[in-house]
Amino acid sequence: MHSIATGSKQQLNLSLRANGKNNVHELTLFNEQNELSKRYLWFDLNELLKISIEAAGKDARSCTKVLKCSEGLHNKAFILTMDNGAEVFVKLPNPNAGPSRYTTASEVATRSLLREVFNIPVPKVLRWSSDPDNPVKAEYIVEEKAPGVRLGDLWYQWPREKKLSLISQIVSIENSLASINFQRHGCVYFKDDLQELTGDAPDLSITAPTPVASDILKRYTIGPLTSPELWRSGRTKDALSLLSQYLEMTTYVVPRDSHGLSSMVLWHPDLHLNNVFVDPDTHEILRIVDWQTASVAPLFLQYNVPRMFRHHKAVRKGWVVPERPDNFDSLSDEEKVQVDADLESETMHKYYEAQVYKRAPLLWNMLQNKLLSTLREPIWLASGVWENRDLFFLRRSLLAVAANWEELCRELGQGDIPPCPINFTEEELKAHAKEEENIDGVGHILTLFRDRGVLPVDGMVEPEDYEKAKENSLKFKDVFVGLGENEKERELFSKLWPYQDSD
Repeated sequence: MHSIATGSKQQLNLSLRANGKNNVHELTLFNEQNELSKRYLWFDLNELLKISIEAAGKDARSCTKVLKCSEGLHNKAFILTMDNGAEVFVKLPNPNAGPSRYTTASEVATRSLLREVFNIPVPKVLRWSSDPDNPVKAEYIVEEKAPGVRLGDLWYQWPREKKLSLISQIVSIENSLASINFQRHGCVYFKDDLQELTGDAPDLSITAPTPVASDILKRYTIGPLTSPELWRSGRTKDALSLLSQYLEMTTYVVPRDSHGLSSMVLWHPDLHLNNVFVDPDTHEILRIVDWQTASVAPLFLQYNVPRMFRHHKAVRKGWVVPERPDNFDSLSDEEKVQVDADLESETMHKYYEAQVYKRAPLLWNMLQNKLLSTLREPIWLASGVWENRDLFFLRRSLLAVAANWEELCRELGQGDIPPCPINFTEEELKAHAKEEENIDGVGHILTLFRDRGVLPVDGMVEPEDYEKAKENSLKFKDVFVGLGENEKERELFSKLWPYQDSD
């Protein structure tokens, strides 16, 4: 295998290898060309290698291997191996990752703050640039390769006691994050970077159990959010109408500070098994990765049971350990495997709740407040409503707020309960009820298709499976549309089928 040395003028002649798969990106069953264009990124690999060789240190003189990681939706990622054995991880944001200059600058500053103030184990950044006019011609981050093994590669083989130890570590980290409060909502930046980007970089103020040195805080500031959906154009009349109703109610449904729910905290945007690296022998968490778009926001919006522990079905109430059903012995082998998998998932969810109860009283209060999901859902849906076509779900979430208005106001400490500002006509309510009936039916059928492995959950498939998956999609769409009782329903079902190009 050829290598490229620091300062070399020769053309790159390195072999690109995929990490664990023959292909380095997946294809989508809908809008494939459009989706690919959102992930297309031109950059100078030779220049990126030069910078990475310098960042690797330890007398590294050349790069001997470029391993392209399986591509996600928002980043290009590589593991680079040097002639001295040193390895670094490199990531470059795709165009669909949001405003790349802000996204890169914020992620680097966020990780620096997490290491300095929170003592959270995140990979160390070695080199980075948020200026697309750099020699690489794209924003990039070069960082240490996370030590250890991805938790997703071990979790389902671990005995229960190892899993329980890991859950306790995660709860301790979450408790630490919840204990440090900010004064502003937004993303973390280095003050100098935000000053250059916007011309304004206010001082950072935080409250922590242990005072933070002023010389550390003065390096940071809070600036614009970087979530991609907030930076994309596109509005619809219906979406704006619903959002206007939502804005009418926001004054009344923000939790008061006395509840602790509105404290501004920095949180991981999506904690799942593959974002955690562990020591396979000690089971200790070594690194938590993927802090892109992490932001400071009210705790009631940030916190939920992490996806890695969240049971996907109903969770039994009370401090009970889930057990096998009485008819377990009469089930088929396949059914027994599914029952045991569900029991293990529910047990992990309940153990997580038990650890929160013991270690993090504020987070436990949030888990106990069942009205919070009603409060949060319209906020989560609002920013992406015109892109994700979530009009129905936003409308449903507003109806839920209206239905629980008095209870919500009492829970949030409102004195005199104001009239609910959300109003729908009788005609709108009837239309919504009919749409809900159709969507619930559609959801049930699609769940059956996905549970049986007929169709992918997110529409993403490996390239070698693409043609077969597309053929299956068309075939099952015909079956699905045929379930409509009349022409109007069949037309609706055709529009609701998720795996097809949008207009």
